[in-house]
Amino acid sequence: MRYLISMEKFSDIYKRAVERKGSEKMLKLLLAKPLSKKALSALSDDDWLEEFTRKVFQSGFYWSVINSKWPGFREVFWQFSVDKLLMMPPDMLEQKATDERIIRNYKKVKTIPENAYMIHEIAQQHGSFSKFVANWPGDDIIGLWAHLKKHGARLGGNTGPYALRALGKDTFLLSRDVVTSTSH
Repeated sequence: MRYLISMEKFSDIYKRAVERKGSEKMLKLLLAKPLSKKALSALSDDDWLEEFTRKVFQSGFYWSVINSKWPGFREVFWQFSVDKLLMMPPDMLEQKATDERIIRNYKKVKTIPENAYMIHEIAQQHGSFSKFVANWPGDDIIGLWAHLKKHGARLGGNTGPYALRALGKDTFLLSRDVVTSTSH
């Protein structure tokens, strides 16, 4: 049996979004604005680690809970200083993973030094992680996603793309509406 699925027109979706946000102006204020290559290159490696960590922890949690605990994360993990985190001994990571100022999920906490190492390695080859991201070809954004998934910790699925988008890399996001399939 075949199912015919009609895709909703973008113009209808846009009209509904304008109504929900109150005006076209309000909707446009919410849209992500990609940074220029120069501005993207100027971000610090620590910025990337912080955003990757935020997105890893937001996955599976209410974002508001993570956001409310974020000052604690910043304190516990030295403002996400890649250099400091690279020198952290494993037993200190275990201690930090039990700190009440953060979400105490050891599997996710372990991603922090792992992603710090990935960022450091790429920065050694490209001058900075930001330059690596800024110079990644726009017509191969899925290749960048794949690179993050392969070399980073828990940066597959939407986690890597959400972090890229949050920091200004021009990328699309796959919603459940886009990836939903039907059985035949």
